[in-house]
Amino acid sequence: MSVKHQYPPEIAKEASAALKGYPELHDVFIEFKWGAIASKSFMLAQPVPSSLLLPRAKRRYQIIMKQRFFVNNPNMKDGRVPHEVIVGWLAHELGHVLDYKDRSSWNLMWFGVKYYFFSNFLRKAEITADRNAVERGYIHEIVESKEFGRNPLYFPSDYIKKLNKFYPSVATVRKWVLDLAPKA
Repeated sequence: MSVKHQYPPEIAKEASAALKGYPELHDVFIEFKWGAIASKSFMLAQPVPSSLLLPRAKRRYQIIMKQRFFVNNPNMKDGRVPHEVIVGWLAHELGHVLDYKDRSSWNLMWFGVKYYFFSNFLRKAEITADRNAVERGYIHEIVESKEFGRNPLYFPSDYIKKLNKFYPSVATVRKWVLDLAPKA
């Protein structure tokens, strides 16, 4: 674990695997931490509020996760979400951090307002995060996480509807892979 990247020991392998594909975040402070999230989600990437007005190079980010879902989940074998799924989710969240890191403080605040109030903007932000992860090689992990997230054994239908509305489909991710492949 680097000084700039901090994460709970329970997900050290997954966080390390997700960070490998993001060399441009090597010098960016990112704390992966367990915590409460007010929304119906189980993970959230955001600037640390106290660092929001600092210069970009000193800004800090946090990825907040619900521990009971990841490593204390009674619906999962051994209480854990599968490794590839966690890596996919973390790669997606790092895709958000990548999107945030070069924005000005005012742009980030306006981003947050639009994300919260405008569903079309929210959808674009989620597509950007997934696309960032796919472009960095997390194709298998993103597909696994999308298939897992749409599994009615683990998630209620209203959550699956939310995923289908705001996040790219598995078919879309696979199409990106074809689009990214070098043309012969």
